Amino acid sequence: MRHVVGVIAGIALLFAQLGPVAGQPMIPDDPAQQESGPKSSGASAKIPIAMPNSAEVLGGEAATAAEPATDARFAPKPISLEQPIDPDHYICGPGDVFELDFWGQQNFRMPITADLEGRAFISRVGFVAVGGKTLTQVRKEVQRKVRGDYPGLQFELTLVTPRTFLVHVVDNVKHPGSYPAHPLERVSVVLASAGDVTGSRRRIAIHHRTGGDATADLVLYELTGDTSYDPYVLDGDVISVPFAQVTVAITGAVHRPGSYELIKTKDLAELLDLAGGFTSTVARSLPIRIVRRDAQDRAVAIEAPFDGATTPNHELRDLDQVDVHSTDELQRSVLLIGAFVGADPLDPATTSRRLPYVEGDTVLSLVNRAGGIRAPGDLHRSYISRPRAEGPPELIPIDLEALLVKRDFAADRSILMNDTIVIPPMQYSVLVEGAVARAGLYPFNPQFGITQYIAHAGGRTRFARDLDEVKLIDWSGKTHDFQEGMKLSPGDAILVPERDFSRAEIVQLVLAGAGLVLSGVAVAIAATR
Repeated sequence: MRHVVGVIAGIALLFAQLGPVAGQPMIPDDPAQQESGPKSSGASAKIPIAMPNSAEVLGGEAATAAEPATDARFAPKPISLEQPIDPDHYICGPGDVFELDFWGQQNFRMPITADLEGRAFISRVGFVAVGGKTLTQVRKEVQRKVRGDYPGLQFELTLVTPRTFLVHVVDNVKHPGSYPAHPLERVSVVLASAGDVTGSRRRIAIHHRTGGDATADLVLYELTGDTSYDPYVLDGDVISVPFAQVTVAITGAVHRPGSYELIKTKDLAELLDLAGGFTSTVARSLPIRIVRRDAQDRAVAIEAPFDGATTPNHELRDLDQVDVHSTDELQRSVLLIGAFVGADPLDPATTSRRLPYVEGDTVLSLVNRAGGIRAPGDLHRSYISRPRAEGPPELIPIDLEALLVKRDFAADRSILMNDTIVIPPMQYSVLVEGAVARAGLYPFNPQFGITQYIAHAGGRTRFARDLDEVKLIDWSGKTHDFQEGMKLSPGDAILVPERDFSRAEIVQLVLAGAGLVLSGVAVAIAATR
């Protein structure tokens, strides 16, 4: 048996040295031999077919029985696709990995990589320029050049792995710099790698290395899903995020309350379109309110008339605040101001909350419906402000300590529509004002009287009136004349009035000042002698 195997091996070696079997194309293993072998002329001549290696399987049925091993360098990397690649729009460039597949008399594939100059080398054909061309254009060019060198075979060029390149992100982003990307990534993906966008998200400029420019609007992309607002990136793109220009906030009866940058008409129509339009609860009989800072940096309210049918064409400016009223503001309600749970801040010291009015409401029922009172609320200084037909509103005191702490329900009060319940913040200090050395707020001390607080403020100045003319204004706003042993409460104020000089006193002061000047002059003259 060993002699038989040796004879078969010798015959195989002899055939290998003599050349290919008649009728079968020559398949050289050496790439250099592929390029240097002679070509026969004539339409019926057999052309040597270049193969990646001699392990490729020939023939129709045999090709399905054993597939050639794929080179690890050309193994496709997993890439997330939102849709199949469009060959009419995909721009090829250096680093793209292609595959040229042949079938027919022989089945084999040829991996091709575009070099750093944007050229792809094809065995027996040479270099083909692919950089800057669409995939469709590259396919046509390859078909034109390959057809004559590989007759009798069908072939197709496919993109296996897209290239990776650098994109530059500059200006108003958290981490400017260069970031790797591939042609199937969009601007939003690259910006996410650069951290938060601190500038405009609607006027993002993309400058292409080839000289063209594009713009990304990530706000419209996120609102509509239209990918034309979030274009693909290309090799060497420079993505610049400028400053936001006109940013306006909108609240109230709109679908998407928030802050938006306006870049087109910069009016209410554009803002409402970004905010999703009105909700079904919009109050069509109330104007749209615009709060704007004037030249003196004061907040000024502007009412834009709204008839419910057409959006008012009102121009907006940077940092404007727009409030679209809802039908809740037309309903009967009661306003709660002060230390209520869930109240919205009006300013650093005041909060407010509006609750629907129900027939039979009392102070206790409204406090319970609001969720209670937050500390530090002043239970002794609370009151109801009730509007009158004419004149200032009526102020009705409420003893919330008796009602809420001692549970004395006799202290409860009935509430009418449009009433306002006020629970002022607790005061822990006493104010000293007027002719004192250091006017200001001082911590409340139950052991202190008026004279101690004045001494704590540095004492009265030489222009202060006598102590018996000092006034005490208590936390309720009432004014009291000075008396020895007066008790003070948190929130009280002490006023030390200044003296009103008479004409005689003014003359005396002038003469005294002149005398001091003359004395100084005399001393100076005496010193020079």
